[in-house]
Amino acid sequence: MRTLALFITSITIALLITSCANKAQNPTQVASNFIQRQTIVAITNETYPAKNPLQVALYRNDQSPHVPYRIIGVATVSKFNLFGTERQNVTLNTMMKKLAASIGGDGLINVKTDEDAMQARVIAFQKILI
Repeated sequence: MRTLALFITSITIALLITSCANKAQNPTQVASNFIQRQTIVAITNETYPAKNPLQVALYRNDQSPHVPYRIIGVATVSKFNLFGTERQNVTLNTMMKKLAASIGGDGLINVKTDEDAMQARVIAFQKILI
């Protein structure tokens, strides 16, 4: 019983600290990301409107976008859910695209996977005025 109380207290403190540190996301989103075992970190002060996850491109290996872009964040998704069950690749790709879309990303590049997680850089296409 005491272990459960300590576990719940630890999670609550972690969520409060995370919600205070990340002003771009509300506490509900932070809790959802914790439960889903995913993170999204914006690396720019600029904000971009959220996009449709179905329109986010996933560039793997030797693929790269043929338009100018800017790296706006880093997305990470655990290969395992909260209960320890391994996620399928389709699920990982969908989760990554949803994370990228949530901060206004148009694509994911430099996709890296290891035994624990999938990580990629979130990019936003840049408009060039001529």
